[in-house]
Order: sequence, then C-alpha cells, then structure tokens
Amino acid sequence: MREAPLFRKTKMRSRTCYLYVLPLAYEDQLKLGISHDPLARAQAFSRRYYEFFDLSRSLLVEFDSRREAQARETELHRQLRDWNAVQPITVPGVAAGKTEWYRGAYDILETATGDELAGGHIAHTPATAWWKARLEDERETLFEWTLLADVLDAYAALGVSLPDVLPSIARGNNQSEPERWLTALVNSDAAGHVQLSRNAGD
Repeated sequence: MREAPLFRKTKMRSRTCYLYVLPLAYEDQLKLGISHDPLARAQAFSRRYYEFFDLSRSLLVEFDSRREAQARETELHRQLRDWNAVQPITVPGVAAGKTEWYRGAYDILETATGDELAGGHIAHTPATAWWKARLEDERETLFEWTLLADVLDAYAALGVSLPDVLPSIARGNNQSEPERWLTALVNSDAAGHVQLSRNAGD
C-alpha cells in the first residue's frame, strides 16, 4: 500500500525502494519489509520508533524498483518461515505487515544484506547514517509545525471545540487548548514527528 504522509514528502530518490530490517530495541525480534520511505514505515509501527527499534542495528538495501525489492523480500520471507513470530501487541493494527515479524533471524538477514552489497546494490549496514540523513531532510518540515499552532488557534478563536479529534490534555500553565495540545504533542515525540503513514503496508 502507498504511504500517506501528513505533510509533504522530503527529498528522496522517488524510484528507490528499500528492503528494510528493523530489530526491536529490547528483544530478539525484527520486522522485515519494503518501503519507498523507511522513516514513514517505522513511524507507522510506533511514533517513538527511535526507541521501539534499535536503529543502530537496522539494515537497508536499495533497489531500483518496487518490483525488484518485492521479489527479494518474498525470497527472504520464504526462507524465514521457521523464524516467524507474532507481531508485538503495541503495534497498531493499521500498520499492516503483521505476518512479517521474525525472532532470532537477525544474523541471517545481516548475511543476506552483505550478499546484496556484494552483488552491487547499495546497502546500509548498519543504517544509522541513513536515518540521520533522513531526519536532516525532515527538518525542512518543522516550519509546518509552527503553522499547525496557528491552525489550532483558529478553532479556539471561533469557539470550535476539538476534544473529539485531539487528545485530552490537562489544563494548566495558562495555555489555550491548542497550545496545550501542541506542547504535549512535541513533548511526547522528541524528534518532532507524528505518524506519517496510516495504511503504509509491507
């Protein structure tokens, strides 16, 4: 399924499709899949993806097309049937890909990633530098968060209530409802991002 970002896409090679390996931070379990934007995909699993996953051990392989990436992904899923694991209960159901979690398979996929690198593909092993570069691109959207504050203030100014669409935030600090919500949103996600993908698939 296609990613559906809340804000505009950042600079990426549009045709590139990534095979990704995202290990959980505190458990020998991982997610294997493909995506044109691994950041949006990671955010679909957890808004605090940088704590949920151990990005220092994450792996990415670049393919020129989704079809090519999907073919390799299918091969690996078949190879890893005996390592299949239950999706963590904290992952939202809308994130999809619930059959693509594996336990104890990291070494196998690390070797497979090395094989792709030897075969001429661009591989990020580990992908720490890729995530840093991706967030550098995302910095350009931070200005749009300042615009969000103005949008929320318009609802307050015109007396339009938002409790049914915004999280309940405790009153205090003499902030308006939009200000309290925006402050809580930023504090809840130190990277300044929300889930960019609802039905991201893979």
